[in-house]
Amino acid sequence: MCGGSLLANGFAHLELSTLQGRVDVSVVLEEWDAAPPDAEGASWEEHASAQVFLRGYVVVSGGVPGAAVGLRLACGTGPYRAGVHARRRHAVAERYDLLLRRYRDPHSEAFRAAEQCLRGQEEFLIRLWPAAVRRASASEHEVRYPTAVSG
Repeated sequence: MCGGSLLANGFAHLELSTLQGRVDVSVVLEEWDAAPPDAEGASWEEHASAQVFLRGYVVVSGGVPGAAVGLRLACGTGPYRAGVHARRRHAVAERYDLLLRRYRDPHSEAFRAAEQCLRGQEEFLIRLWPAAVRRASASEHEVRYPTAVSG
């Protein structure tokens, strides 16, 4: 999705928003068994959160056929909290606009070469965890680990 707000959601889906809509972004998806600690580092520029009902499987897609990445959720089906962090959304959009003004023809070789330098610069971190409090069994420890997919 391309637009101003970082996150839009419905009952069973989340949509992240890039401000430029043309250049591939970097996405890391983490599943936690409980609310995760704050995202490490202060370099995340934006944050949004939502609640969503997930059916045990998540697909991350940028709208390009065949480019989707899926993750089966270890915590299964149910309501989840989602924390989304982003960085360089505005910077990449501004640089893309500069490329459009400089090269004027987005189909030219020079434009495409310059555009490639922006790939992966815009980053998203998606953290999912069950919204319902899960009772810990005697064998579980205090340390929590995420399941992560990056691409």
